[in-house]
Amino acid sequence: MIMAIQFAGGLSLFLLSLACMSAALGRIIGPRTRASLSGASVPTAFVTGLAATALVQSSTLISVTLVGLVHAGAIGLGPGFAAVLGANVGTTVTAQIAGFRPAWLGWIAAATGAVLMALAMRERGGGRAASRAFGGVASFGFAGIVYGLSVMAGACAKAFDSDALKLILAIASRDRVLAAAVGAAATAAVQSSALVTALLVTLTREGLIQLPGAVALVVGSNVGTCLASLAASLPTGREARALAWANIVFNTLGAAAVLPFTEPFSELLVLTSADPGVQLANAHALFNIITAAAVLPFSRQFASLFAGRTRERSSIDNTPSHRVRGHSRSY
Repeated sequence: MIMAIQFAGGLSLFLLSLACMSAALGRIIGPRTRASLSGASVPTAFVTGLAATALVQSSTLISVTLVGLVHAGAIGLGPGFAAVLGANVGTTVTAQIAGFRPAWLGWIAAATGAVLMALAMRERGGGRAASRAFGGVASFGFAGIVYGLSVMAGACAKAFDSDALKLILAIASRDRVLAAAVGAAATAAVQSSALVTALLVTLTREGLIQLPGAVALVVGSNVGTCLASLAASLPTGREARALAWANIVFNTLGAAAVLPFTEPFSELLVLTSADPGVQLANAHALFNIITAAAVLPFSRQFASLFAGRTRERSSIDNTPSHRVRGHSRSY
C-alpha cells in the first residue's frame, strides 16, 4: 500500500513537472530559435541524443525531456525522433552501471531555477525578467521530472532487489514472448533499462539464465523504457504524442523482429566473447545499434506516420471557382 502511494506521488510530480517545463519553454523560445531547432538535421539530433544519454545515463529522462521539447515547439518531430534513436543507443554505453541515478541533474536544475527566479524578482518587470522567470519555472520543472522518476523507481526498488524477482526472470526466460513481456514490465517499474540489463548480465554470468532467454528479456526491456515517455505525452499535444508512439512502436517492431531469432543470434554472440555476461551486454548494444541504423535515414517519415493529418488544407481547397450564374459551363 505504501509503495503504491509513493509510486502515485512520484507519477503526479513527474506529470505536473513536465507540464510546467513544456509551458515555460514554449514562452521562452522565440520564433527564430524555434525554426532553427525544428529544422535540425537528423544526424545532429541523433548524435545529441546519444551523447546526452551517455552523459546522464538515463534514456528515460532524455526521452521524456524530448517529449516536452516537442510539445513546446522547441524541436521538430523528425529531429526529436532521431534524438530518441540516439538515446536508445546511448543507454548501452552505461548498461553495466547499476543503480546510478542522475540525481545531481535535479539539484543543478533546482539551483539554477532558484537563481533565475531571484534575478527575475530583482529586476521587477521587463522582457528580460519575464524570460528569467520562465527559465526558472522550466528549471524547476526539469528538477521535478528527475525526482518524480527517482520516487517511482524507489517505490519499486525493494521488489526489484528481491530474490523473488530474480526467480521470476529466470522462469520467464524459458519462453521468448513471456520473457519480453516480463522484461518490459520490470523496466517500466524501475525506469531504467540499464539497471535491468545490469541485473540480467549478472544472472546470465552466474548461469541462472540462459543466453537466448536473457536476450529476449533485454529486448523486452527496450520496450518497457518507452512507457514513461508515453505516459508523459498523454496531456500534451499531437506531435508530442506522435513522438512517444513512434518510439514505442519502433521498439516493439524491433523486438518482434528479433524474438524469433534469439537462438541463432545467441550463437553469433558467443563469437564476441567467452563471458556470457559480456555476450548479453553486446546483445543489448547490437540490438539498439542495428534497429536505429535501419530506421534513422527514414526517421522523419516514420515519425510523421503517427502525427495524423495536418491542419493545413490543400491548395485545391483555396482555388477560387468561377461559376456563371444559372449555368454550368466549361471553357
